[in-house]
Amino acid sequence: MNMPKLASRNLVRNLRRSAVTVIAIAAGYAAISLFGGYIANVYSGLKDQAVRGERLGHLTIYKRGMLNEGRLKPLKYLFSPEESARINEVVKAYPGVRLVTPRLPIAGMLSHDSSSTIFIGEGVVPEDVTVLRGDLPGDYGGKLDADHPVGIGMSAEMARLLNIKRGDIDTTLVTSTFTGEANAMGAEVVDIFNTGNAGTNDKTVLVPLAYAQHLMDTEGAERFVVLLDSADKTDVARTDLTRRLKDAGLDVEVKTWRELSSFYMQVRNLFDMIFTFIFSIVFTVIVMSVINTMSMTVVERTREIGTLRAIGLRRRGVVSLFTLEGSMLATVGVAVGGIISMLVAWAVNAAHITYTPPNSSSSVPLLVDLDPSQMATVFALAVILAAVAAAYPAYGAARREIHAALGHV
Repeated sequence: MNMPKLASRNLVRNLRRSAVTVIAIAAGYAAISLFGGYIANVYSGLKDQAVRGERLGHLTIYKRGMLNEGRLKPLKYLFSPEESARINEVVKAYPGVRLVTPRLPIAGMLSHDSSSTIFIGEGVVPEDVTVLRGDLPGDYGGKLDADHPVGIGMSAEMARLLNIKRGDIDTTLVTSTFTGEANAMGAEVVDIFNTGNAGTNDKTVLVPLAYAQHLMDTEGAERFVVLLDSADKTDVARTDLTRRLKDAGLDVEVKTWRELSSFYMQVRNLFDMIFTFIFSIVFTVIVMSVINTMSMTVVERTREIGTLRAIGLRRRGVVSLFTLEGSMLATVGVAVGGIISMLVAWAVNAAHITYTPPNSSSSVPLLVDLDPSQMATVFALAVILAAVAAAYPAYGAARREIHAALGHV
């Protein structure tokens, strides 16, 4: 008996019912694929914002204990010039490292004309900022000029509040050094940039590392940021670099960008919960649609099942026939849903829609990045669940005695 041919004929015979089930499966599959594609784009944007916009890189190297006690005793946990040289040597020798660069945080008061406000910032190597920033669009991330030793970058909202423009030279930064003494230095604003975060866009300053060290009266660095050729190597690189640095006599701890970007993890956990909730609802609808369709089909075809049993088809064959029909319904539905997903994703991406996410300092494009691996996984799961949903009512019908099935009205 040609099962696929018989199953396809049975589906066409109940075309209206089959079409409704296919539409339900297609709509559910498209909804999951599109939402999954949207959150994939959100994750990608948040990762770029953390790694490049927040300048976290892929890995950050601290002296052990810095994250726990560094706020109270920052001077104790700074890397000395000798330790910095060893870190540079060890990390640069590791394959896959694109950049290793020191950082020194600063905070204090920034004055311009008669106005002042608090600031937080960090000292960075100007050339390294350009590499780390990469291809971030527009004014994101900040830039410094190596030819301007007192040139600083300022966040956009802070510049607006203080009425500061690029090229202004009457700006002063006042801080307290690690030994508690007040220090002040003049600066020239060489860049005004967007941090991407509404919480930091009115207080962030970027300065050259040497400027920050003079301001804080130190030659040390608080941490080293490592940029890799591929983000996929982050966890392996952390393990290897921790071991290599320990062998070099450096007691350090290495953190990944995910561990340091709490906003990324919070958003990801939220979207993962939402996706799981939507996924559960949609697949419940798919399973119930298939069960409803196949249950009605089984009732209508009870005498046919009895006839098939009478001519030699075993109970297992009856279950296999209906399972195949359910699988075919799901396959067609998922295929239609896949086409719908691609068309809708193309339309959304071509529409250039923008929106402002929570805690963002600017609007971002609404894009859908369809994930083929995710779509394939959902496809396989949909077919399996549809087959199981179809087998359930078929099993009950197959257990009926042949004479009872033939006499069914």
